[in-house]
Amino acid sequence: MNKQRKNPQLACVVIPVYQSSLTDYERISLTQCLRVLGKYPIILVKPHSLDVSYLTQPHPELQVRTFDDAYFKNVQSYNRLMLSEAFYQAFTDFEFMLIYQLDAFVFSDELTNWCRSGYEYIGAPWLRDRDFTGWADETVFNFKKRIAILFDLKKDDGITPREITSLNGVGNGGFSLRKVSSLLRWIRFFRKKIVRYEQIHAHQYNEDVFWGIELNRYFPLISVPDFRTAMRFAVEFYPERAIRTYNQGQLPFGCHAWNIHGTDYWRPIFATYGYTI
Repeated sequence: MNKQRKNPQLACVVIPVYQSSLTDYERISLTQCLRVLGKYPIILVKPHSLDVSYLTQPHPELQVRTFDDAYFKNVQSYNRLMLSEAFYQAFTDFEFMLIYQLDAFVFSDELTNWCRSGYEYIGAPWLRDRDFTGWADETVFNFKKRIAILFDLKKDDGITPREITSLNGVGNGGFSLRKVSSLLRWIRFFRKKIVRYEQIHAHQYNEDVFWGIELNRYFPLISVPDFRTAMRFAVEFYPERAIRTYNQGQLPFGCHAWNIHGTDYWRPIFATYGYTI
């Protein structure tokens, strides 16, 4: 038996597409995805009305699944898609999905290993702007963070969560691994909470915050790694410090928003993969 096909339904790679062309950076992202993760089903998620033949003709291996155009209008509508039962129901033929937005980049094929790691949601941590000075500093930080999450503490506006709530949280949805059956189960259970998230148009209520913070606010309902473990999965903020401090200089499985955070750091690394950014 071909080892690469031992369990073809273990995982798929899901790429949201909503425009009729790609930027140069998006093409880099897609090209690397096809090179590294091409043995898995790679599925474009698009609006019904969008013609993606500009992608499927040069890359016939790409599959396509479509959803209502209303889900692709803006960030808020995309959040609704990522918190909808219909979305995850459409992927129940896979145990895991890797959301791979076209501002992500994958360095090596670790997808099977991460699927078998026991986690149900993983994304790049929202790394805070400084490291801990020691165990006491980290203990105080974790205590304050736990209180803020447990009591859903807000800023003065009464709506926005305190910043500490998400610091070193796991993590960003743009490059994220999701166990389909687990997320589908909790979408059905938390319908009212999801409606609340959809009513507030602020990044602190994006869909990845629901999965990374809200779902485990009071009890550990899904398995999410600590931020140090998640750093080996992906990095986004402060990539140079993240990789040096937490990964002992080793590249993670992937990264997200490399065109925004630390592009100068990524430039020579991407060059070793044949890309100019």
